[in-house]
Amino acid sequence: MPVRHHWVVRVTHWTTAVAFFILVGSGLRIFAAYPRFARRGESFCCNPFEESGLPSWVQHFWFGGWLAGARNWHFAMMWVLAISGVVYLVFLYRHGEWRTLVPRRGDLRDAWEMARFYLFVRKDHPVQGKHNALQKLAYFSMPVAMSFAILTGLAIWKPVQLGWLTALFGGYVWARYWHFVVMLVLVALVAVHVFMVLTVDPYSLRAMLTGGWDPRTSPEARNARPFFWKRRRDDSLAVGQEHGRPEDV
Repeated sequence: MPVRHHWVVRVTHWTTAVAFFILVGSGLRIFAAYPRFARRGESFCCNPFEESGLPSWVQHFWFGGWLAGARNWHFAMMWVLAISGVVYLVFLYRHGEWRTLVPRRGDLRDAWEMARFYLFVRKDHPVQGKHNALQKLAYFSMPVAMSFAILTGLAIWKPVQLGWLTALFGGYVWARYWHFVVMLVLVALVAVHVFMVLTVDPYSLRAMLTGGWDPRTSPEARNARPFFWKRRRDDSLAVGQEHGRPEDV
C-alpha cells in the first residue's frame, strides 16, 4: 500500500494542530482582558467589539484560565508553531513536495472546475494530482498566513526591541489588529479544511495518522462531494493513480 504522507508531514501536521488550538484559545483569553485595539481614551476604526466586548459564548473556547496563564501558554505555543512550521517547510524543500502545493498556471481554471463539481454543475470529479486545485490554494495559504501571524505576534510581543517590525505593520495598534485578523482567517481555513475532510475525504484521516492510503478511496475515484459520494464502476483511474503522477506518491 502506497504511503500518502511522510512521517515528518504527519508529525508536523498534528503538532501544528495542537499548537494552533491552544494559541487561538489562549489568544482569545488575552484579547478578552482588553477587547479593544485603540489605547484608552482613543477609538479605532475597525473593531466591532469596541463597545460590547467579545460575545459571551467565546468563553467556551478560552484556554489558560486567567490572563497570566493564557499568556504563558500563548508564548510557549508560539515557539512550537514556529519550529514545527520551519521543519515542515524545510522538509517540503528538501524532498521536493513543494511542487504539489505551489500554484501553477491553470490552477485558477482547475479551481473553477472543482467549484462547479462541488456545486453539482459538473458531473464528474476533475482529474487531480495529490491535491486538487482548491486544496492547493488552501494548503499554500496556510503557511503564508501562519508566518504573518508569527511576525505580527512578535511585533506586539516586543514592540521596543523589534520596533522596526512593529512599525512595518503600522505601529502597535495596527500590528495587534492584523494579528487578530489573521487569526480569524486561519480559523476559517481550518474550519473549511476539517469540514471537507469529514464530508468528502474521511479516508485521508488514516493517511495523516499512519501514512497508509488506498487509491481506490480517493475523492476522485469515489466522485466525492460534501456528504455525497459514490464509487465509480470503473476503478481503473484510481488504481492508475498508484503508479501515475510522481507527485501522488
